[in-house]
Amino acid sequence: MLIDTLCSVALYCQRCGKVQLLDVPLFSGNQRLKLRCGACGEQMGETILRPKHGLGLTIHCGVCGKSTYEQFSWHQLKKLRFEKLYCHHDHFELGYIGRWQDIAEFLDFNDAEYDSLHPGDGDRFLERQQILLEGLTRVHELAAHGDLSCPCGSQDVSAGLMGDSIVLQCQECGSSCVLPMRSAEDLAHIYQAVGASWRLRSTL
Repeated sequence: MLIDTLCSVALYCQRCGKVQLLDVPLFSGNQRLKLRCGACGEQMGETILRPKHGLGLTIHCGVCGKSTYEQFSWHQLKKLRFEKLYCHHDHFELGYIGRWQDIAEFLDFNDAEYDSLHPGDGDRFLERQQILLEGLTRVHELAAHGDLSCPCGSQDVSAGLMGDSIVLQCQECGSSCVLPMRSAEDLAHIYQAVGASWRLRSTL
């Protein structure tokens, strides 16, 4: 039997929010392989095969805007069945690596568990996840253009997720801003909400 798959990777697309389960080929003719979302074409990460070191995996995190690099030796890959992948900077779950069957079973179990807790709401789950990711992208764009600041004047602002909201925290004075991201309407008014939703530290 010819083994032509090194392992499989499932990643959350940071643009559309869908999970993509992809095979990493052992013989690709190219040491580097870009991992793209089959739904929207977004590049989710990149693998590199090194004969002496094994598999290197780079994944972009849509929450912090940085990339995480994981290295798996040939010995690790031989024994690898299922492992979660996290952002090194904010510990946000980015996906999974291991055997295709084990990852697929885990994803199926998660879907079934969610459906049992939220009957009839499965379609809305992916939609809400997409809205959250798009909201984070817009917050990072504001920060990149110097347009994200606390009422105290500081631009040292961190962003994180809490349920279906984005939480901004000023690292200078401790003030916070909660941006609900439950609908497309919330997303459309995110710029106004950033300016109007700050809770000053003195009033907390």
